[in-house]
Amino acid sequence: MSEPLKSIHVRLSPEAHKVLSAIGEIEDKDNAEMARLLLEEVLLGRVHTLMLAARRYRGLGFSGILGDLEGGKGK
Repeated sequence: MSEPLKSIHVRLSPEAHKVLSAIGEIEDKDNAEMARLLLEEVLLGRVHTLMLAARRYRGLGFSGILGDLEGGKGK
């Protein structure tokens, strides 16, 4: 069983709302579902990019929050 989804409220510019509606129409999804899918895609992509950058910095001898993000230092 999956966890219940968290609710948020956002305000979009008229231009962004039109784009969201157009994408949702193409994907056959309402605006809320389409916004959720797009936001999750961007958020998960962003954290993936940050994790890759953190690994590269660690490889160069820099320290940071990578250990906290991966559940412990030195991994």
